[in-house]
Amino acid sequence: MAWVQTARPRTATAFAEVARAPSLPADGSWAHPEAGLRVSVYGAVDVREGASLLAVLENLDIPLGLPARVPGPWFGAAAFSGALGPDWEGFSPLRFTLPGLLAWSEGGRHHLAAFGEGARQRLDAARSKIDGLHAGTLAAAARVRVRHRRGERGRWNALVSRALEAIGSGALDKVVLARAIDVEADAPLDAEALLRALEARYPTCRAFLVRGSGGAFLGATPEILCRVEGDRVEADALAGSAPPEQAQLLPGSGKDLREHRWVVDHIADALAGIADHVHHPAEPRIRALANVVHLHTPVAGRLARGRGIADVAAALHPTPAVGGVPTGAALRFLAEHEALDRGLYAGVVGWVGDGCAELAMALRSALIRGRRARIFVGAGIVDGSSPDAEWEETELKARALLEALGAPP
Repeated sequence: MAWVQTARPRTATAFAEVARAPSLPADGSWAHPEAGLRVSVYGAVDVREGASLLAVLENLDIPLGLPARVPGPWFGAAAFSGALGPDWEGFSPLRFTLPGLLAWSEGGRHHLAAFGEGARQRLDAARSKIDGLHAGTLAAAARVRVRHRRGERGRWNALVSRALEAIGSGALDKVVLARAIDVEADAPLDAEALLRALEARYPTCRAFLVRGSGGAFLGATPEILCRVEGDRVEADALAGSAPPEQAQLLPGSGKDLREHRWVVDHIADALAGIADHVHHPAEPRIRALANVVHLHTPVAGRLARGRGIADVAAALHPTPAVGGVPTGAALRFLAEHEALDRGLYAGVVGWVGDGCAELAMALRSALIRGRRARIFVGAGIVDGSSPDAEWEETELKARALLEALGAPP
C-alpha cells in the first residue's frame, strides 16, 4: 500500500510499505534493536548546516502529511566543540539532511518514504530495486590489530594529573578526558558489517552511522541526550562506570556518585529553564551493558509553550558526561590540554521530525577510513580519580568497538 502527499515541490513526499528493508549501504543509519527500530537514509534533497545547533534545528522544515511514527525524516550530527580538525576531512561539523529516500523497519514491518521533487518516481525506483534484490553473502571479516603509539600511557598519566591539579586548585570540579585507539586491518573495513555487529552486541543502545566523504563515523551509544514526543521531554544522566563484576559496588562509590550527580543537576537545571514539572528519581539506577555498567538517572518534564527540540538540544549540550563542570572552564581545559581531534565524537547524532525527536551523544564510537579505524573513549576525572584507574575505564569502554572489529584481546 502506498500514500502520496504533495505540498510545495520542496516538500513533496511519497510513502509505501514494502516486503523487506533495502540492503544497500546507507548515507546514515540509526537503530534501537531492543525497540525493533532500524532507520536508513539515502541522499539529500535539503540540507541545513551552520555554527549553531539551536539555529539549525529551529530551521528544519518538516514535510507535510507524514504518517504516524515516522522516525525523522531529518537526520544528522553535530561536533562536540563546533569545529572539525584535519582528521575529519569530508565531514561537516553540523549538518542535518532531509533524505531523498528514508527506509525504516519497526515491529517487523518495512517502510519507505521519498521526499522532494520527483519523490514518487524515486520511491517507485527504490521499490523495484528492493523487489529485485536477493540476500547476498557477507564479506569475510578483515583481520585487525591495535596500533600502539609510543608514550601514549605516559601522556595519559600526565593529562590526568594536570586535570587533578586543576580540580585541586578549585578551577574545575570535573572534566571528561578522551583518548583515541588506532586500529589497522589487512583489508578495507566494512562499516555496515561493524554496525550490525554493534547492534547485535548492544541491543539496548542506539547504533548510528554518519557517512562522510571517504569515511564513516559510527558507534553504539548508551546515552540519549534527549527524546521529545509532543510536549514531553526526557533525558538520560549516565555517568559513573564499573566492570560488570563490580556492579553491586557502584551505588556505594562516593567518587562515582559525585560524578553522576553533576550530570543529573546539569540536566535538571537546563530543562527547568524550558520545561515544567521536571523530575527524576532520588537515587540512580544501574544501567548494565555487556562490557560495562553505569549509574543511570532518567530526567523528564513537560516543555513550556513555544519551546521545542532546538531549545532542548541547545540547553543540554554538552552535558558534564562529555565535557565537565563548570562547563566553560572544562571546555577551555580540553581545548588547551587534551590534544585530541574529537570531531563528531561526544557530539550529537540523531533524528528530528514533526513534534518528535531522538538525539544521542555520539559515544562508544569510531571513525573508519579504508583499512584504519580510530576508536574514541573517555573517562570523567573528579577528586579521587587516578591515572591508572581511568586508563582501565577507557580500556573497558573500548571493548565495545574492539570486540566488534575482532581485534585480539
